[in-house]
Amino acid sequence: MKRKTLTDLLWQILLAVFVIVSDRAVKVYIIANCRQGEVFGELPGVADFLYVRNTGAAFSILNDNTALLAFISIVFLIAVVLYKIIRKPKHFMENLAVTLFFAGGLGNAIDRIQYKFVVDFIDLKWFDFPVFNIADIAVVGGAIAAIIFVLFFDKEKKNG
Repeated sequence: MKRKTLTDLLWQILLAVFVIVSDRAVKVYIIANCRQGEVFGELPGVADFLYVRNTGAAFSILNDNTALLAFISIVFLIAVVLYKIIRKPKHFMENLAVTLFFAGGLGNAIDRIQYKFVVDFIDLKWFDFPVFNIADIAVVGGAIAAIIFVLFFDKEKKNG
């Protein structure tokens, strides 16, 4: 394996591990130490840390359909891995998108399978928005990276 390829793979693995471990660590702490609906910390003027059990997807879509959402999560993770294997992305933004999609998707899939709900805990004070978690931030970051890649760097789309 070429040195650049190995370096690229290493940062992707480290980023995925960081996202997954930090997401899991916070969620495990919350489950062990907090009651649902409890505010257990805050960033003054920015966000409360509030334990919420989400049985749905983004914005509580498909509430109480945990089995379906777990299945969709697994299909999503398989699709991301197949994309990585088949496409072999080379551009930084494309790899960033794939890595963040995988890490965030896995973080929430683990919740759905293990707990039958997703642990959300970041409640923004300055914007009326659903409570979310680190895995959600990774998925949104992946979407932003994918959009940037497609709009500015995807030569196949520009030439095709």
